[in-house]
Amino acid sequence: MRDPILEIGAEGLESTDEKMQSLVNRMVNSETPGFKSSDVTVRSFPLELEAAEKKLATQMPKVDGTFYNHDQGAFVRTGKDTDLALGSSGFFVVNCPWGEGYTRDGRFSISGEGEIITTIGNYKLMGQNGSIAAAPGSKIAVLETGEIVIGSEVIDKIRIVDFKDKQALESVNGVIFKDPTGDQIIEEIDNPKIVQGYIEASNANIIDQMVEMIYINRIYNTNTKVIQARDGAMSQAIGMGRVQ
Repeated sequence: MRDPILEIGAEGLESTDEKMQSLVNRMVNSETPGFKSSDVTVRSFPLELEAAEKKLATQMPKVDGTFYNHDQGAFVRTGKDTDLALGSSGFFVVNCPWGEGYTRDGRFSISGEGEIITTIGNYKLMGQNGSIAAAPGSKIAVLETGEIVIGSEVIDKIRIVDFKDKQALESVNGVIFKDPTGDQIIEEIDNPKIVQGYIEASNANIIDQMVEMIYINRIYNTNTKVIQARDGAMSQAIGMGRVQ
């Protein structure tokens, strides 16, 4: 016989496990530049438990989806010419195997082929005219509005874009995002605020994650106690039935 309270308790344990995995991912990437933290969204366990106790139609507290926190991280000075931070909303555009990727990880370098590429994945940084070419060893200057200057010549302007619905983007690795459907409206940012010689730190604060870990552990213990109590009550009821 199905018992909705046991089923909800089991689903509660599973969803808590997924939240813990998401938490561990945030903790691991708390030092990764440009990392955007995420968390799974779960239906409320207490509400589902109350519905089950009242014998109402039940829904399991399963994971509904993933929410990405796109808040800006703190700026860290590196002094490198090819390190860039975005002081405005939006993303750098990089050329990835699937097409365009979007990131706020501004750690770039100049490849042996003379192109500005990302540290993670070696993806080409895109400008208004395509990938940005710069001879190896070149000293580049990046203006606040994105123009790249070598010597006294402006060679290109970094392409910065934004999206009305950032939650529609899909994370590739927490640092680079993509448009999974290809139908999101892209807003070209003509006047961004780019800061050269800085990178944007992860927005996952390790102290916050430690506090969250304590909270998740308490929820897990509550789910476990519910299952144990319900299992004990059912065993007792079965035992009484057998005696009769």
